Amino acid sequence: MTRLLKFSPRSAIALVWILFTLYPNPLLLARSIAHAVNPPVDPLAVQAWAKELPNDPAYIEQQVLGRFVPYAVPWQSYGVPWYYPTTSEVVAMGKGDCQARMLVLASILKAKGIPYRLEASLDHIWVEFPGKQSNALENGELALLQDGKLRLPERWDWRQSYRIEKDYFWDTMPLERKLLLFGGLVLILLWRVGIRRIVSGMAPTPNPSPNSGRGKHAQK
Repeated sequence: MTRLLKFSPRSAIALVWILFTLYPNPLLLARSIAHAVNPPVDPLAVQAWAKELPNDPAYIEQQVLGRFVPYAVPWQSYGVPWYYPTTSEVVAMGKGDCQARMLVLASILKAKGIPYRLEASLDHIWVEFPGKQSNALENGELALLQDGKLRLPERWDWRQSYRIEKDYFWDTMPLERKLLLFGGLVLILLWRVGIRRIVSGMAPTPNPSPNSGRGKHAQK
């Protein structure tokens, strides 16, 4: 148990390197966590869009997905693996992932007084509204919340989940960031090995004791 609790300096340096490689500005990660706990739905940020759209939630969703917020992962929008923006940031950026699209759609529905509910699975987040049509990624069987209680879905395609997460986080990661990430980890490992070799090379060589010498002469 004690070994499990030990945290070597090399491990700490590696974790810091991973953090700053993925998030050069760590405040983005802190903001994302805060927004995930309390999604910043903001009707004021989408007033212009809300005024031009009819009171048809299905049509509004179509416009949000196809015209207002084309799909883009955070690597493409903000240069980080995961970011939970504000509605204003999505409007200014003009593109985003499922979280960004959810914020804009929910904000427009709220601005127009149309009831809605936020839902999430392990791989996706979306908006439920009257007349919403379910699909492979957006249906009640996959929702993590049911009647306000957290639950794991009974039916889950883990292979599909792996493909989604790999594409979201890894496949779209810029090559230079991948090289920077793993290059730094390799250097940290080699630095640790090099320090050990230097220390071992500087250690004094033990001199033979007088007793051991007399023992050898005595045997002759």
